[in-house]
Amino acid sequence: MDQFSAVILAAGRGTRMRSSIPKVLHPILGIPMLDHVSRQVCAAGSDDITVVVGHGADQIRKHLKGSDVRTALQDPQRGTGHALLEALDQAAPRYSTLVVINGDLPDLDSEMIRNLVETHLQQGQPMTIVTGMVDEPRGMGRVISSPESDSGETCAVSQIVEEADLDPGSPEIHRVNLGIYAFDPSRILPLLRPMVEEDLADEDPAKEAYLTRLVEVLCDAGMGVCGWDCGVSTNFAQVNDRRQLAQVSRMMQEKWQHHWMDQGVTIVDPLTTWIEVDVELGQDTVIQPNTVIRSGVRVGERCEIGPFAHLRSGTVLGDEVIVGDFVEVNRSRMETGSKAKHLAYLGDTQVGKKANIGAGAVIANYDGKDKHLTTIGEGAFIGSGSVVVAPGEIGSGATVAAGALVPPGKSVEPGTTVKGVPARLHKSAEEDRETICEDEKGN
Repeated sequence: MDQFSAVILAAGRGTRMRSSIPKVLHPILGIPMLDHVSRQVCAAGSDDITVVVGHGADQIRKHLKGSDVRTALQDPQRGTGHALLEALDQAAPRYSTLVVINGDLPDLDSEMIRNLVETHLQQGQPMTIVTGMVDEPRGMGRVISSPESDSGETCAVSQIVEEADLDPGSPEIHRVNLGIYAFDPSRILPLLRPMVEEDLADEDPAKEAYLTRLVEVLCDAGMGVCGWDCGVSTNFAQVNDRRQLAQVSRMMQEKWQHHWMDQGVTIVDPLTTWIEVDVELGQDTVIQPNTVIRSGVRVGERCEIGPFAHLRSGTVLGDEVIVGDFVEVNRSRMETGSKAKHLAYLGDTQVGKKANIGAGAVIANYDGKDKHLTTIGEGAFIGSGSVVVAPGEIGSGATVAAGALVPPGKSVEPGTTVKGVPARLHKSAEEDRETICEDEKGN
């Protein structure tokens, strides 16, 4: 497929969000909605992306720092047509096809974008609009097209009418504008610039120049505008307020969980489970209800997670690991066969193979200023209600008795047992494990 440039419109204030955070930086499944859009654009094949920024420009630029994405500043924000003109002036597209997408459409997929580009090139018009047939078009711009041009998939568009401008009593229109466009920049720019200048000529700060008016301008100039109907899809649910943020998040969560179930992961209760993007889940792993798995987590095969477990970013679980009820694991690695079955916290911890973390145990990683690493060796046993304060090292086969406090900087030698507050050497783990921690063996 031919290369294409892309512009993501992200300059709006998003007033209905009632937030100091730019709307496109609100997270969905662990990453900002802007990243969902840009990732799909990249996956569709574009290596030339410009984000139009305005409200919260510094925050968005900071977020994009280090990426290949360019930014164009729209200040003041005077509508989508003005935003596109600023993008073309400040970051000229590298390719002859330009895709323009609203930044608040996080559930787009790359295949749709590729199909849009292919349709645009096949039809040969200067502008192609993605349209959809919906049962309830309330709040959406209606697409006016000539019936004789409607092939079922494409049509000749003559106008886009916003709901407020519809004539009362006119026939209900179910074809709507979905806020995604493809352009030939060289053909639209000579018309876009005077259109924007005309719309903003009276210097009324409330006036805006809308991209949708370009349809009429092109038609008046004798050029065609193609409407491509991609069908009815929830992929185009826009996020304008907190309610829609929650609705779209749930919708995307359902799709994401279906992906993992198709890969051989059991999710016992999808409605109470939350899995963010950028995770890896191994085959035959079982996720119990009320579990949260954050971005950046990797889980091996045949693991059991939950119920009420929380795996935070940076956590890696080997195969056959058990993380049970009310256990939080943060930036930690648990090797094959290790387990923390009840009421435990592990922060910045390396847990060896077949080690056992008892009920109520805390691996405390934070000293009030810095976070430190704790290493727990293969086959080690951390008793109920014990606290290991980082930095520290628990040797292979060692036992920390129930209720013990291992202070920072202390190493517990392999095969030994420590007990008490602060923890002191008792005797070999083999001799003492049964008498001190008999009740821990089933954990």
